[in-house]
Amino acid sequence: MFKPAYLMLLIGLCDFANAALDPTQPAPSATTSATAGTGATVLVLQSIVRGGRQSQVVINGQTLRLGDELGGAKLRAIYPNSVVLERQGQQQVLRLAEPILKPSR
Repeated sequence: MFKPAYLMLLIGLCDFANAALDPTQPAPSATTSATAGTGATVLVLQSIVRGGRQSQVVINGQTLRLGDELGGAKLRAIYPNSVVLERQGQQQVLRLAEPILKPSR
């Protein structure tokens, strides 16, 4: 049936597949680390869902709409590939790593 070398290769590939990261999950350091000196939670933009009237975003596993707050930051704007948050009078832009779905022509 299978030669031992093939079996080891298959096992290695399974381990590689299990190690692949889910891009919709927060980065491991994002949930536990804080910004140096401010004590504020690091925010990671995971997805943007744009609908008819209401757009939503997922940041650190939390679904937010315009005006919602997370970690002391208020969601001020939602763009196709980024969002603007305001925390203590400072604006912060979070960007998606790369668009997953591209708009149709």
